[in-house]
Amino acid sequence: DVSMFLSGQKVLITEDLEDVTVLEGESAMFKCRISPVDCSKVQWFLDKTPLHTNELNEIQSQPGGYHLLTLKKLSLKDSGVITFEAGDKKTSASLIVKGNSTIET
Repeated sequence: DVSMFLSGQKVLITEDLEDVTVLEGESAMFKCRISPVDCSKVQWFLDKTPLHTNELNEIQSQPGGYHLLTLKKLSLKDSGVITFEAGDKKTSASLIVKGNSTIET
């Protein structure tokens, strides 16, 4: 049973997420790296909300244990804490979205 085998593995996060600051309307990319590379029990969160691939979020896993999250067309309310969980380990970083309007209305 593969799932039993995987759950017995110790997952390590070998590269943590880093904070990202972007302007409103831009995209932000978060990247981390885990070991073993074939750990499939992974999940991204914005604050406490699980993220899934849709027209605004792109979730990818790449060779070498890299996991990428791209958030597109960000708005000010998207600012928060991005968390990546792999097994029982997690890494978090801040997403800071800044207003780009120089004209205050």
